Amino acid sequence: MKIVIAYPQAWETRPPEDIARYDAALRALVPDAVIVIAPYEESEQLRVLRGRPPYDEARRLAPQLTDAQRSAFADAEVILTLNLPFDMDRLAPKLRWVQSIGAGVAQLQSAGLEINGVTLTNAAGTASVPIAEFVLARLLEQWKLLPRYADMQRQRDWTPTYGRDLAGSTLGIVGHGAIGAAVAVRAKALGMRVLATKRTVTPGLKDAAVDRFFAFGDLTELLAEADAVVLAAPESAETLHLFDARAFAAMKEGAFFVNVARGSLVDEAALIDALSSGHLAAAAIDVASIEPLPADNPLWTAPDIRISPHSAATVARYFHAVWDLFLDNMGRYRRSEPLRNIQSSAYVG
Repeated sequence: MKIVIAYPQAWETRPPEDIARYDAALRALVPDAVIVIAPYEESEQLRVLRGRPPYDEARRLAPQLTDAQRSAFADAEVILTLNLPFDMDRLAPKLRWVQSIGAGVAQLQSAGLEINGVTLTNAAGTASVPIAEFVLARLLEQWKLLPRYADMQRQRDWTPTYGRDLAGSTLGIVGHGAIGAAVAVRAKALGMRVLATKRTVTPGLKDAAVDRFFAFGDLTELLAEADAVVLAAPESAETLHLFDARAFAAMKEGAFFVNVARGSLVDEAALIDALSSGHLAAAAIDVASIEPLPADNPLWTAPDIRISPHSAATVARYFHAVWDLFLDNMGRYRRSEPLRNIQSSAYVG
């Protein structure tokens, strides 16, 4: 078996001794494996384009493969990566499984994996805790007036000014996956009423941290009840511009909006309008439809918006979690057992 590690090694955050330990664990699982490091990297701009058909512009911007990359892919059976080139059906005819190091895999939908029936697994859950912490930090920052207090300190202004309680407020979570579930647990611990969407709401569906589940078709009902809304749904054709003018209009007057999903899920012009009109009190976005966000993009100057550069996750233990998942899935793969995090809609255009 040939295993290709295709994410750039410059991204690696594990110390050398941990890298050696995980490498030994992989070799123990697959003693006959040929393990090849063949980094393949794409820009953030290209990664966004790769998730949205048609792909003409993405193909134009795609990097040329080196001979070493072509050789590595030619007889690879398993690949661990974030990005892949186009035409993997021809470049890697022996490929059977791709483990993504990211939770989102829309950028891989144009790689041609479906042509040869390649299994794609995502890394959902590996960054759910830090992202959930980030969401709660943004919520506390907004409702506890932390930026205003910082301004008042700079102005030496001692005017009693009060925020609002999280306890008793309603949080709506759009996308109850690993991140949404982690947000729900933390919000519930702070005394919030938690609502969440689920792709399929079955009778008896329960979660101790969620007071009520809504089907995606009932999104406007959830939005009408929520004091704050967190968007954590996956990127797909179904969720493109899920939050448009109609969705923002359905939200409560003065609600707070947080996006830690993908920029493509939001009509950004509609978000700016909702902020400019005062219908939304504020928004915090960690993602944008174009990344890096151009300096002249109107999002930068929208009122009451807080922008972070796709940095809600933390990196200190990220690759440890990715490799824990990869090793677990490798054991399953060798035993012909179902893999974790199989991406059922990776090829939706």
